[in-house]
Amino acid sequence: MKYHYIPAFVMLLAGLVCCILSVVQGWPVQMSLIVLIIVLLVFYIIGQIAAQVIGKVYAERIAMVEAEKKRLEAEEERRRIQREEQERDAQMRNSTGESLDPDE
Repeated sequence: MKYHYIPAFVMLLAGLVCCILSVVQGWPVQMSLIVLIIVLLVFYIIGQIAAQVIGKVYAERIAMVEAEKKRLEAEEERRRIQREEQERDAQMRNSTGESLDPDE
């Protein structure tokens, strides 16, 4: 719900621009109000769409970050296990008397 105020902000900003234009252009009050209502409705819908798009993009970004974090953790765990296996193999070789140096 972080994006709850986006539609209202977009709508009110468009309404402000519409009011300023109607005063500057010298439109009659009835025409100005009709245009204002239409502008407010259209830009409220646009704001709703924008808020949903922003919310989805943000949610996808969070999901991607979490997936990347899990992938890195799994990779680190795989490396740790591989390192432990190598250490265990080295200890087994040392305890059985095998040489680590291939030239010997």
